[in-house]
Amino acid sequence: MEFRSTRHIQRGRVDRSCFAEPERFEMQRLNRRVPGALLLALAMALPVQAASPSLGGINPRGVQRGVENQMVFSGGRLQDAKEIFFYSPGFKVTKLEAAAGQVKATVKVLPNCRLGQHVAQVRTASGVSEYKTFWVGPFASTPEKEPNSDFAAPQPVPLNITVTGVVTSEDVDYYVVEAKKGQRIAAEVEGMRLATTLFDPYVAILDAKRFELASADDSPLVFQDAVVSAVAPADGRYIIEVREAAYGGSGSCRYRLHVGIFPRPTAVYPAGGQMGQEVEVTFLGDAAGPFKQKFKLPAEERELFEVEPKSDGQVAPSGNRFRLFPHGNNLEVEPNNEIAKATPSQLPKAFNGIIEKQGDIDYFKFAAKKGQVFDIECYARRLRSGLDPVMNLYKADGGGIAGNDDSRGPDSFFRVTIPADGDYLLRVTDHLGR
Repeated sequence: MEFRSTRHIQRGRVDRSCFAEPERFEMQRLNRRVPGALLLALAMALPVQAASPSLGGINPRGVQRGVENQMVFSGGRLQDAKEIFFYSPGFKVTKLEAAAGQVKATVKVLPNCRLGQHVAQVRTASGVSEYKTFWVGPFASTPEKEPNSDFAAPQPVPLNITVTGVVTSEDVDYYVVEAKKGQRIAAEVEGMRLATTLFDPYVAILDAKRFELASADDSPLVFQDAVVSAVAPADGRYIIEVREAAYGGSGSCRYRLHVGIFPRPTAVYPAGGQMGQEVEVTFLGDAAGPFKQKFKLPAEERELFEVEPKSDGQVAPSGNRFRLFPHGNNLEVEPNNEIAKATPSQLPKAFNGIIEKQGDIDYFKFAAKKGQVFDIECYARRLRSGLDPVMNLYKADGGGIAGNDDSRGPDSFFRVTIPADGDYLLRVTDHLGR
C-alpha cells in the first residue's frame, strides 16, 4: 500500500502493494482543447495511410534470449522495409530481407533483454506499420510432434526447453521428461497471452502412473494462462499435459510451453521498492520453497517493471510484477492482527505485508496531522497477487474514518482528510477471508 500527500503503502497475498497517486488534471484539460486540430491531422493523413505498410503478424511467436533468431514479419506493402522498431532494449538486427508480403530479419537478442512480451513495428520508405507482439524466453524451441495425444506414448522433450504446439478440438498433448528425486519440475504456458484466439490452457504434471503432482488452469500471475511446479518424489519419467480447460480447441489455439527445472514463484515480497536502491526480496509459491534474491532497482519510474526470479543457475520464463516508488518500504512485523500489536509505521513509506492464512488481519499504525489529505491505494491484483484487498482506516481509539473494497478493479483505494492530530490505524484483510 502507498500513501502520498496525495503518499504511500504496499502489500501481498502472498503480496500486495498500496500506493497514493498524485492529482491528474493537466491531461484532462489538454484533451478538451485539441478536437479541431485532431480532425485536421486525421484528414491530412488519409492519403498517406493508403500507401502505409501493414503488419499482420510476427513468426515465430517467441524467440530465445542470448542468441541470433530468424524472425518473419508478414503483412502488406513491406517491399521497401528499412528497419524494425523495437520498443525496449536488447535487440540488434543484423540482416534484413524485404519482399512485398514479408520481411525476414536476423535478430540478435542480447543477454540483458527482458524476458516476456515485447512489441515491434516495421518501418518502410512510405511509413510505419501497426505494432504486433512477440515473446522472449530463456530456452531454445522445439515443435510439437503429433501424434502425442496418448498418455502411454507422450512426446519426449529435454528439460529446459520451449515447446511450440497447437490444441485442436478435444485435443490433449502429452510430453515426457526425465527427472531425479528432489528435482524441481516446472511448466509455464503462454496461450491466451499470445492473443491469437480465446484459448484458455490447462497444464498438469503427472507421474508415470498418472498420479497428478500439480495442475493449474488460471493463475493470478498469468491470468488465463497457467503455471505449475512440483518436486519429483523419485527418479523417473514425468508427464506434462496440455489441453484447453474445457476440452475445446481449434487450429488457432497455439501455445508456447516452457518445461524445465527453473524456479516458478507466483509472488514476491516485498512487492515493490524504492527507485535507485538495492532491495532484497523473497520469492514465494515455488514448489521447492521460498528463496531470496537481491536487485538493483532502476532510478527512473516505469509503468511496467518486473523482477526475474533466479535460483540454482536457472531463470523463470517470465518475471514477477514489481512496483517502483520514490519512498522506502515499511515491512509488517508479525503478529500484527490486533490493534494493540499494529506494526508501527512512518510516512511517507510503502507498507508491505502478507495475508498468510485464512482470517488473517494486518494492522499498521502511523501518526498524521489535522488537515493532511492522503490517497491510500492498495496494489495487489495489479501486481498479480491473488489477494482481493479490503482497507479500513480508524482513529487510534477505534472510531472508523474511511474504507474501501473494490475501486481499482479488485484493489482498494480511498482519499481521506485527517480530522485531528494523532495516531491512526490502517486495517487490511482479504474480501473472502482467505
